Amino acid sequence: MKKALSLLPHQYQLLTDINTKILGLVSGFGAGKTYAVARKAVDLAMRNAGCDGIVTEPNFPLLTQILIPELKDALNFYNIPYEFKAGESIFYCTIEGKETRIICKSMEGYERLIGINAAWVVMDEFDTAKPELAYNAFIKLLGRIRVGTVRQMVIVSTPEGFRAMYRIFVEESDENKRLIKAKTTDNYHLPQDYIDTMKSQYPPELIGAYLDGEFTNLTSGTVYTQFDRTLNDTSVDDDNISDIHIGIDFNVSAMSAIVCLVKDQRVYAIDEFVDLFDTPELVSVLEEKYRGRRVYCYPDAAGNARKSVQANTSDINLLKQAGFTIKANSTNPAIMDRVNGMNVMFGNAEGHRRLFVNINKTPKLTKAVEQQAYDENTKMPDKKNGHDNKGIDALGYLIAKLFPIKTTRNINRKASSGSFKPKEWNVYD
Repeated sequence: MKKALSLLPHQYQLLTDINTKILGLVSGFGAGKTYAVARKAVDLAMRNAGCDGIVTEPNFPLLTQILIPELKDALNFYNIPYEFKAGESIFYCTIEGKETRIICKSMEGYERLIGINAAWVVMDEFDTAKPELAYNAFIKLLGRIRVGTVRQMVIVSTPEGFRAMYRIFVEESDENKRLIKAKTTDNYHLPQDYIDTMKSQYPPELIGAYLDGEFTNLTSGTVYTQFDRTLNDTSVDDDNISDIHIGIDFNVSAMSAIVCLVKDQRVYAIDEFVDLFDTPELVSVLEEKYRGRRVYCYPDAAGNARKSVQANTSDINLLKQAGFTIKANSTNPAIMDRVNGMNVMFGNAEGHRRLFVNINKTPKLTKAVEQQAYDENTKMPDKKNGHDNKGIDALGYLIAKLFPIKTTRNINRKASSGSFKPKEWNVYD
C-alpha cells in the first residue's frame, strides 16, 4: 500500500520520525497540527496492523468536531476500509487483513483506557487540558504502549505557557524525546490576512505562543498587562443622550456594575457602582440615574439561576422587569478568554487600543485593573485579593459579549486540510 502525501516541513518531520519513543510537535495556530495528527495516527495504524492505537483530545466536543472528521478523511485518503462505531468512538479498520482499532477518547477519561494494550498513542491539543490532568494522562497512557512493531507516543499542541508539554519536553528532556517546533507563518497556504487578523485579535504576550509556537509565561505577574494608566485614560463622560451599556457581576453583598459608552467600536468606562448589597439595590440606583435612557445590561450568566431577594425571581429577571435590555449568553466565557479579551481591547499586538477608562470616575476599577495578579497555585486571576469584585469581572462580561476574541479553529482546519506542495514521501511501504 503506497500513496504520496504532500506536507509542510514540520508535518514531514512528525510523520517520518518513527524511531523517537516520545515525539512532540508544538506550533502556533494554523500550522496544520490536526491535519498532521490524523495522518500520523493512520500511519502508525498501518505500521502496526492488528494492534490497537489510541487518539485523545482534551474533551469530547473537540474529539467529535475536530479530530474524528479528520481521521475519516485520512482513512479515506489511504483507501483503508473501516467502520466507525459512534457509540464506542472506535474506528474498526482492516489493514493487511487484520482488524486494527483506532480508539478515540477524551483525555478526561484516560483512566478508562488503562486496560488496553496499545502500539501507539497520539494526544492532540495536549496543553489545553489542565496541567495535572494532561501529565497524568501522559504517564498512564505511556504505560499502555507495549505491543506492535513501531511503538510511539505522539503529543501535539499549541503552547499554553509552561504547562505539561513544557514539563515533558523541556524540564524532563532526555534521549527518548524529541520536540518539533513550528510557527504559524511556516504554513504558507494560510490566507494573506490571517496573520494580521491574529495580531489584531490577541495581545502581544499571546502572539509568542499562538503565532510563533513558543513557550511563554501566560500566568504570572499582572493579569491586565496591556492596561496603561496614561494611554487607556479618557476624558469621555456621559453625554446624557447616548445609550448606556452596563457590565454586571453578581456577588453576595459585593455586587459591581461598570457603566460604559460604546462609540465607533470603542468602549469607554465612565462610571462604577461597586460593593452594592444586592440586585434590587443595583436596579434602584440604575433606574434613578438613567431614567428615560436605553440601557443594555451584560450580566454574569450565573444570574439566571441566582436569586437575590425575591424567592422566585432570578437576578437577571429583576433586571428585565426594570425594563433593561439583557445581552448575555447562556454560560459565561472561559476566564482566560475574558482576560485575553480585555487585554486585546486595552492594546493589541499592533498597538491599537479600543478600551478606555475614565480614571477620575472609576477609581476602584482602575486600581483593580492595575493590581490584579495571578494566583501562583491556580495560575488564574487571584480571587483572594477582591479585585475582581471591583468591576473587573463586570467589565469583562461586557467586553466578552460585544468584542469576543474570534476563534481561529475553523480557519485553522480549512487552512490545514488543503493541498500542501513542497515535499512528497511514501507514507507507508
